[in-house]
Amino acid sequence: MSLKSDQKKHQKMPTYGAAPYLYITLLVLNLTGWLLSQSVLESGLLKGGFKDLFYLIGFLLMFVAARIQWLSGVKSFISTSIQTSELKTTGIYARTRNPIYFSWWLSSIGITLTMHNVWLLLLIPIQWVILTIVIRITDEKWLYELHGEAYMDYCARVNRWFPLKKI
Repeated sequence: MSLKSDQKKHQKMPTYGAAPYLYITLLVLNLTGWLLSQSVLESGLLKGGFKDLFYLIGFLLMFVAARIQWLSGVKSFISTSIQTSELKTTGIYARTRNPIYFSWWLSSIGITLTMHNVWLLLLIPIQWVILTIVIRITDEKWLYELHGEAYMDYCARVNRWFPLKKI
């Protein structure tokens, strides 16, 4: 065993990594959107049936996000995998490489929809771009350095975000 592979064996993944910063970023974007929708972007507020539809879809997405969060954190024992630097590829991690971040994004979309302002729909792709860039330069880089080809094989099989089968 080489010195480098021996060092890798004893490395631990950061417990939180970029997660707190990403979570705060999503929160700030939604809070800013809410503040703007109460003043400058008031023209985008929906009324009647569309407002109700946005509420319904928003709360549904938040429920789905909570379920994914539970599956990815509690049920999969991800904290144990992080402590042992194990590459988690089973359970929900067999469907999406980043279920925790994906659930945050779904929840954020849900929150955005419950604000029932069409202008705020612009936040959704902005949040996705931010999440994608940060994950690529932090978590994915770290996992590749730690697991090498095993991680690349995993990436080839499993989508970064959407829990759908790769074609």
